[in-house]
Amino acid sequence: MLHLKRFMEVLWVIENVKRSEDFYTKQFTLLLAASVCLWKRYHPNHKTVLYADDLTKDYYKGTPLLNLFDEIKPLKYDDKIDREVFWSSSKTKIISKATNPILIVDHDFLIFKNIDEHLNDNVLFTYNELSDNWYPKENTKYCKELTTPINYIIDRAANVSLFYLPDYKFANKYAKQTLQNHKEFTSMGVKDTNYMILSEQFMLKQMLCKENIPHKSLSKNVFDCKDINYSNIIDDGGIWNLKESSLYYKHYGVSKKEIDHTEMMYLLRCINSMQKDKWSIYDDWIIKQKD
Repeated sequence: MLHLKRFMEVLWVIENVKRSEDFYTKQFTLLLAASVCLWKRYHPNHKTVLYADDLTKDYYKGTPLLNLFDEIKPLKYDDKIDREVFWSSSKTKIISKATNPILIVDHDFLIFKNIDEHLNDNVLFTYNELSDNWYPKENTKYCKELTTPINYIIDRAANVSLFYLPDYKFANKYAKQTLQNHKEFTSMGVKDTNYMILSEQFMLKQMLCKENIPHKSLSKNVFDCKDINYSNIIDDGGIWNLKESSLYYKHYGVSKKEIDHTEMMYLLRCINSMQKDKWSIYDDWIIKQKD
């Protein structure tokens, strides 16, 4: 069993894969800000760190957003990966270089409860997903051409919008294989982002099961990607039931594209609950961003 100190650092990783200011929408900005503000509210002893590329740092320079984080770190790497398709590769790169337990949160993940008690010897992720009706199959052309084939053991994938890895050696191993797959898929000309989550989330779940690595999910209910909703299937490694999950966290996922004015005002309330100087949807630096 690993003997861990209380984990005190949580990471967000942002890379402008479009290389354009259109990347920074109002929804994106408010989600990221709400994500870190709520984390600080329920985990006041954690250090919040943003890994950001130069475009992101320059875009938000002089705005209140960067001040929400305790530390800003540069994000640079030159792997030959199509970032617009495999856009999570920057997060995976950070994991591949971990030298301690690592906790990463996506910008569209909101927490409403302290989870320190669950940051222990188990890998922790948001929820399990049914994979058979969404993820690429083992017999697809691109999967067959991988140098290291992905094991298909169980009809599950691990959603990593919240992702805690207590063993940095396993984290490195998993992340390096994911990056290698993304490089190979890029060289094959793959343009389907489902091949990104195939390695990032499906392969992860297969590795956890094959290597008997203890792991848990926040939600007991397995998510159905095709229906974009939680199923009635229960995973024994889940922590919270459906009602508890709805109260304690929110992962927007594909639904972030549908965020309207009402939802943006809700995100602002989440942000302003932690701010002395209140934000407004009409602040000059926000209003100039695309909806």
